[in-house]
Amino acid sequence: MTKKLRNGIVRTAALLTALFVIASLLPAAAPKPLTLSVAQAAPGEALSSGGPAIQAEAAVVMEVNSGAVLYAKNGTAAQPPISLTKLLTCLLAFENGTLTDSVSCSYTSIHGIGSSVTRIGLVNEERLSLKDMLYAILVASADEASYAVAEHIGGKIDTFITMMNDRAKELGCVNSNFANALGTASEEHYSCAYDLALIASELTKFSEFYQIASSKWYEIPATNKNESRIIAQTHAFMRQTKKYEYAIAGKTGGSLNNSYSLCTYAEKNGMQLVAIILGSPTNDGAYDDTVSVLNYAFENYQVYDLLDAESQMSDTYNALFGSCPMFSHGTNEFVYTNDNATLVLPNGADITQVTKSIEYYDVEEYVHGENVIGAVLYQYQGQQIGKTQIIFNNPEFPMSQEEFDAVWPKFLIPPSTLASQGGSGTNTGTVTPTPDATPAAAPGAGENTDASQDSVKVQNRRAKILAVTLFAVLFLASLAVIYIAVPMQRRKKNRRRARH
Repeated sequence: MTKKLRNGIVRTAALLTALFVIASLLPAAAPKPLTLSVAQAAPGEALSSGGPAIQAEAAVVMEVNSGAVLYAKNGTAAQPPISLTKLLTCLLAFENGTLTDSVSCSYTSIHGIGSSVTRIGLVNEERLSLKDMLYAILVASADEASYAVAEHIGGKIDTFITMMNDRAKELGCVNSNFANALGTASEEHYSCAYDLALIASELTKFSEFYQIASSKWYEIPATNKNESRIIAQTHAFMRQTKKYEYAIAGKTGGSLNNSYSLCTYAEKNGMQLVAIILGSPTNDGAYDDTVSVLNYAFENYQVYDLLDAESQMSDTYNALFGSCPMFSHGTNEFVYTNDNATLVLPNGADITQVTKSIEYYDVEEYVHGENVIGAVLYQYQGQQIGKTQIIFNNPEFPMSQEEFDAVWPKFLIPPSTLASQGGSGTNTGTVTPTPDATPAAAPGAGENTDASQDSVKVQNRRAKILAVTLFAVLFLASLAVIYIAVPMQRRKKNRRRARH
């Protein structure tokens, strides 16, 4: 190798090393705050083991506001949902329709649903309001009303079935596939007690639902095809042919091959529960099992208001959203959580052991009014015991995701900051800003937080410099050995040989 070539190689290696050092010192792009999730138990498992023995094949008791499972037997095992399918049909109607909508019965809704169905005597081209149709479905379990509502909401039945399965996934259902809006039995149509409890809980967000599902009877006004008619409740607790003092609403699931299903809502001492019973060998057994599992849940669990619970948790967390004015001018609060959010824990559990995590949602455009921008999830021993939505009330005009990104991170502590403050590294915390906070500042973080973050950055950069410097020294030393020391040694040997 010539001297000129050797010098060129050395210079090139030195240049590459210098570029590597410079690149390592450039600041990285600031990442968006991440959600750090807590290890969770499998969906459908109860907070505590045990509970009453029941006849039914499967059952789940869920607290409707928190989503906590308080009792489970084969909670995620696939079962025919039968008429409890109509819970999802009604949920989509509440979410996508208006109670004053006029719903028309098509020929198929009357003549194309078979003969072994429950009817209230609707006829082709008869028109009812969506509200009256929902009464027909939830009170009398009318199949022709269910089909007509599905066509009205989806435009056509296949579209509505797609909507059913998409919504089930959004709710977190784990073992469901809906093939029709009525509950007609088929191999492709199945669900589980846990999934149906999720759907039933979502329905409680609509105040009209409780009013309808608790009615003992209802009079449907005269229509374009029929005189007024009275329909009777099919749920025995609502009809009061069976007694359970805490029952507040319900939906019968019907029977299939002598297998009965039932959905019942109950409330006691501020705790609102829904019980799903699937595969009971008798109709009376479904009601007996319902009473057993609901009484067990009421006797063994305690409900907490979310804001009260926050004050009892670890003091490494700031209050959730006591005041958050960074989007407002004055005292208006534009960021808040659900008013009725709750936590549920077994009796005797230590609430300070509750952990929480924050999820951020990607939204294409923030519309005028309320926008759900995330959620706070609470866990105890790996099980979900509560959840609440984080809502941004946009008072003026639509905002794009890019426009909102500039302010979104300012009211949520990133995980690294929480860890530097002594909090758990597996959770994200939240900040309650001071009243004089401005969008230009980081509300609630304060100078100490900024200083601690800067200190971490400086330490990380110093570590990079040291590592790169050591690499460069070793690299250049290797080159020196290869291209300088070794050739010199060879020349010395050649001289000795020449002398001899």
